[in-house]
Amino acid sequence: MKFLFPTKESEYGHMLYGCLKEGFEKLGNVVDEVHRENITEKLIKEYDYTFLFSVTSDTVLKQIKNAGGKYLYMDKGYCRSKGVRLNNLEGYVRISVNSWQPLKYLHKFEDRADRWSEIRSTRIRNKNTRWRNDFTGKFDGVIGLEPQETIGEHEGSYILLAGSSGKYHRWQGSESPQEFAENTIKELRKYTDRPIIYRPKPTWGDKKPIGGTIWKGDKDNRYSDLLDTDLYAVITHTSNAALEANFYGIPTMTLGNSIVKSISSTKISDINNIYRATVEEKNSLGRSLSYFQWKLREIKEGLMWIHLKNILEEELNES
Repeated sequence: MKFLFPTKESEYGHMLYGCLKEGFEKLGNVVDEVHRENITEKLIKEYDYTFLFSVTSDTVLKQIKNAGGKYLYMDKGYCRSKGVRLNNLEGYVRISVNSWQPLKYLHKFEDRADRWSEIRSTRIRNKNTRWRNDFTGKFDGVIGLEPQETIGEHEGSYILLAGSSGKYHRWQGSESPQEFAENTIKELRKYTDRPIIYRPKPTWGDKKPIGGTIWKGDKDNRYSDLLDTDLYAVITHTSNAALEANFYGIPTMTLGNSIVKSISSTKISDINNIYRATVEEKNSLGRSLSYFQWKLREIKEGLMWIHLKNILEEELNES
C-alpha cells in the first residue's frame, strides 16, 4: 500500500514519520512525506491512505474528503504515562481508520487480552491511591486505567461537564466549546436539578464561567482531583476524560463518537437513568482499544502494521 504523510516543521512530526516509514516499508509498503502546504487533492488520489495527526490537520482532512480519499487519524494515546513525552519511543499514539475513533473495528480485538494486560500493568491500581505515586503518596498526574466497579445509582451528587478544545470543535465542524457547554447545561436542566461542575479544557483561551454552575476552569483544577468530588456522572462530547472517568468507576454520558460510547449513555434525557458499565464491559473495551494505540517503538518495529493490515485492506475493498 501507499501512504502519504503530510508534515509540518516539528521534531515530533519527523520522528513519527520516521517510525511509520521504517515500520511500514520493511513490510512492503511505501510511506512518503510531503509538507502540508504542498498537499493537493490530486496528490491524495495517488495514495491508498493519508496520515493525519491531531485536530490541527482539519485543512488536510477537507482535502481528503473532497478527493474521495481515505485516512488514518493519529493522536495522543488513550494511556499517557507520566514523564513519557510524545517524542519518546515509549510514548503511545492512538490510530483510527477513516474516523475520529475506531468504533467500527473495536469488536475485532475484544477477546485478545495480551496488550491490555501489559497496559494495565503500567497503571497505578490501588483503589485508594491510584491517582498517587506509589512511593511518595503525592499526586503525579498518572491516570490509572485498571477498571473499577461503577458506583451505584444512589451514589454521587454532582454532574461534571468536561469540555474540549476550540481546535477539536473546528475539526468536528460543530458549535464552539462555549456554545456546546451552554446548550448542554440548558438541556440538562430540563431533566435534573443536580449541581453541575463546569470544567472547560484548561488550554482553551476563550473559556468563561456559565451561570448556575460551579466553575472549575482554572489550570490548578486538576481533572483527577475532580473525579474524587462525589460525582454522579461525567458528561463530555468525545474527550478522553470520559474514558478516564468510566474506568475510575463514574458513569459517563458521551454526546459524540467517544471511545467509551458503547459503555456510556448518549442522550441527555437519560441523565436520571444513566448507564452503569460492568467491570467486564470495561475490560472488553480495554482489550479492544489496546490494539488501536501503539508505542512509537512498536510502530517502528512494524507491529502496528501487522495487526491492522487486514482492517486497512478491508476498508480499501469497501470502496
